[in-house]
Amino acid sequence: MKQAGFTLLEVMASVAILTIVSGMLFLLADSLGAASLVQEAKMTSQDEARMGMERVMGELRQAANSSVIGPFPGDSITYRIADDIDGNGLAVDIGVNLELGPARTLRRDTGDLNNDGQTVTQLVCVEGANVRVITNGLIPNEDINNNGVLDGGEDVNGNGVLDRGLWFERVGPGVRVTIQTQHRAGPRGPLIHSTLTETVVPRN
Repeated sequence: MKQAGFTLLEVMASVAILTIVSGMLFLLADSLGAASLVQEAKMTSQDEARMGMERVMGELRQAANSSVIGPFPGDSITYRIADDIDGNGLAVDIGVNLELGPARTLRRDTGDLNNDGQTVTQLVCVEGANVRVITNGLIPNEDINNNGVLDGGEDVNGNGVLDRGLWFERVGPGVRVTIQTQHRAGPRGPLIHSTLTETVVPRN
């Protein structure tokens, strides 16, 4: 009786085909996973920039324009907001002068003032001993020598642009705010950057 079976050549061909198909599926899955990590990093970076900008705009809209100081342009800003100091229910005193609360400063948390382990990548609002986190993930300031030019060795992220991460400029009666954040797409993935720039005019 004749027995049916596979020849060695047929088995080798089948194994080769299975290996190729498995390799293609692995590459496809790896590619999809990398794309997913990039999208997730992009969303995180954008959310951090947007959240930071919303909070900064909210702060500076309440500021008294006469109290806003720089240095401009620069990476910090100090201001005071209208506050009911004398308890009369209004932010003006008996002489109808605007009452202002204590000074607040928006800047990087260079000294880890809130002891959370985050420093120059964190934007905080400092009011006396009170430190509030505004956002995280700031791009490091590449302008090492503060000359406003992208010099050799300063392009840390390799995008050909002088990134500062946090920047305030006076524009007429307002302040132009730039917030740049970054987030890595996975342990070995690229850094994904987001930049938001808005101008706010203090209303008081």
